[in-house]
Amino acid sequence: MTEERTSEGPSPSPAEMLAITEQQHQRTERALDVSPGLLFGTWGLAWGLGFGELYLTAGPDPVLDVPFRYALSAFLLLIVGAGVVTAWHLAGSLRGLRGPAQRSGAMYGWSWTLGFVALGMMIGAVGRLGISDEVYAMLWTSGSGLLVGTLYLSCGALTRDWLQYGVGAWILLVNAIGAFTGIPHHYLVMSLAGGGGFLLAGVVFALRGRTRSAPFPGKGGVALKGGR
Repeated sequence: MTEERTSEGPSPSPAEMLAITEQQHQRTERALDVSPGLLFGTWGLAWGLGFGELYLTAGPDPVLDVPFRYALSAFLLLIVGAGVVTAWHLAGSLRGLRGPAQRSGAMYGWSWTLGFVALGMMIGAVGRLGISDEVYAMLWTSGSGLLVGTLYLSCGALTRDWLQYGVGAWILLVNAIGAFTGIPHHYLVMSLAGGGGFLLAGVVFALRGRTRSAPFPGKGGVALKGGR
């Protein structure tokens, strides 16, 4: 009895299998075109400008004579804008994927929207109990820092990316320490240490991306792209 052939032609060599695996990896990278540097840069600008203008408009002798509600509205617009950019970028990166990866990415993207909607509703409910402007401001600033830090922490844990995990832990630490300084000093801490931390992480990610796509010496100038 002759053996039934399950495939035609010779089996691929190890080198050919490695090349096929690399092609699949590159297709996945092109489909999941997430730019952490862009996202960190967006949040760095939003926090730097948002918390910065709150600090400049706070206190008995503010640098900028702007009513508190307008300053807080500008801060919220910057934070919401950064959240929209994050959700839009994540949604665009998922268009080329199917299956569990797409569902996981979509669920994570919606976590930002749901988290900020829930935060706004809870702070609005607390505001109805009668609180001062200082407490109201602290709830918004510290609540936003807690939410963003936790989301980046969870994303870093799921993707096993220590840089994103470290950024999330840094934001949580800065937010907690800054809260003890009170208003308006919390604004300054979050603007410089929080926004600055995001911008620094964005630069690190951009440099790391260049290193991964740089030609590897001794390989004929072929660019190697490392996985995460």
